[in-house]
Amino acid sequence: MGCSTITVKFLVLLFNFLCAVLGLATIVINALAIKDMAPDGRPILWVFIALGSIVFLVSFLGCFGAIKESICLTWTYAITMLALLIITVVILFVFRMHIEGAVTAEDELNLAWEKQRNGTDAMSEYQKQFHCCGVNGVKDYTIANLTVPESCFDHDKAYTVGCLKEMESFFDELWQGPKIVVWILMVIEIASFTFSTILGVTLRNEQRRYGY
Repeated sequence: MGCSTITVKFLVLLFNFLCAVLGLATIVINALAIKDMAPDGRPILWVFIALGSIVFLVSFLGCFGAIKESICLTWTYAITMLALLIITVVILFVFRMHIEGAVTAEDELNLAWEKQRNGTDAMSEYQKQFHCCGVNGVKDYTIANLTVPESCFDHDKAYTVGCLKEMESFFDELWQGPKIVVWILMVIEIASFTFSTILGVTLRNEQRRYGY
């Protein structure tokens, strides 16, 4: 085995290890975010968890193929990693175009405000949690001819800030972890695919060379 083959093999093992770590991190970070995420945002987190689980498991295939210097396993891993990379890019594109804190907060609050106007105290949960009042402020209740609920008050002082602003900041921070870890995972997937492909080609060339 040449020096170049050993180097590529080491790089494949290194990036497979990083894939396993990032896959596990993706599972943990998204699982932690689910409990605080709005219902509309949870499906994408479950997709991230599924992606992290697959990457974590597939990384062992890549390690085994590199250690055994198996051409078949190495190419199987490279093709699988390419498929996962494409899926990751698609998910990130959808995430970037349709998922952000402002959208999540607005969807959640619009639903709660409609219920509030129909006589259900649906805003109370958010107003207590975020120390806010109404969607854009206490004036929302005045405009809608609704009584300002107790959840809008801290003792005798009404909250002046609207819940939309507070929840936008909250969901932006909540989305930050899943977003960053999946972007890093994509970079590692690119490296893993690249070096596993190089290793597959190198092993194939060595097999042909020794066959003559």
